[in-house]
Amino acid sequence: MIVANERQAASKTRGKYVVFERDGLKYAKVLRNDYDMPVKVTKDDLTVSEPATAEKIIQKIEVFGGCIVKNYLSAEVTDAIYADAKPYLDQDTSWDGTFFPPETRRTAGMCVKSKICAEKFLTHELNVAVSNAFLGREDAVWSGDEIVEGYSPPQHNCTITFRIGPGAKDQVLHRDDGIHHNIHKHRDSYHYGDDSALGMVLGLTRTTRANGATRFVPGSHLWDHWRKPSKDEVVYAELDKGDCFFMLASCFHGGSANTTEDEYRTVTILFMTLGTLRQEENIMLGTPIEYFKSLPVETLKLLGLTPSEPFLGYIDFKDPLALLKPEEHAKENKDLRGTAYTGILVDSFTA
Repeated sequence: MIVANERQAASKTRGKYVVFERDGLKYAKVLRNDYDMPVKVTKDDLTVSEPATAEKIIQKIEVFGGCIVKNYLSAEVTDAIYADAKPYLDQDTSWDGTFFPPETRRTAGMCVKSKICAEKFLTHELNVAVSNAFLGREDAVWSGDEIVEGYSPPQHNCTITFRIGPGAKDQVLHRDDGIHHNIHKHRDSYHYGDDSALGMVLGLTRTTRANGATRFVPGSHLWDHWRKPSKDEVVYAELDKGDCFFMLASCFHGGSANTTEDEYRTVTILFMTLGTLRQEENIMLGTPIEYFKSLPVETLKLLGLTPSEPFLGYIDFKDPLALLKPEEHAKENKDLRGTAYTGILVDSFTA
């Protein structure tokens, strides 16, 4: 029998890596994966022919994990979104950590800071159709003597505007669905039901390889969880203003270095997620913030008002405790990313 203090949190990755210490630093050994092969494509391969349709976008995403849609939104709309984001970008400061280059400025919550972002970008008919295809869930269950069908539509996960300035280095390649603890198995072809989120990168300015366009690893949505991407497997999702890059959150990607002297690459990134990834009871809407401030930290944690590592549940890239309990937050002040170790690929854990 397992007693309570011996139980561990459920984990699908336990035993898949080994943490060790050397010279006072901690590292993680991971077994090498040689069977998930990269997909060689060009920007033209990734680009949907015009006129863009949901079916064309879906077909590209199934194969590559992402695609580029030209002329997704007009210059008038993209300029308006940028105008709404600019005051927040101008007052932002460098990220406290290494996940974003210090030359990056960002503003979260764009769908409440920009009405046109919510009405034109979030509610775009192609976003709705493609998100429904990959993230909509329809199932039936027994309820007494009845079979009850239910449909869970996709929902907004986050909308962030990023502005990358000259001198920024490459962001690390990563999968965004790590926030959902989504553990992937190798697939020979796309399997519906594997994904928990879908992203759309809207160019508010022209984005090029030189000024920081998104590096994307095509085909990585089919890779095993432990396959590590390399820099020579990436494609640069270069966009003109108003173009949009669709990408499953299971794909490895990252912002690239801005090697220009005076260009700023600015994009708004919208992520949709499963409608089931929410609390059953919505007690946040209409509840005065003063009530939450009156509660102890442990209660706030149980209500879901502290982050789930990594990065899930922040407000303006901060732990909500910074707003609700600033003194208590100062005592913890944990990295939203979680605990990180330098990874080392090995052929066996005895190496």
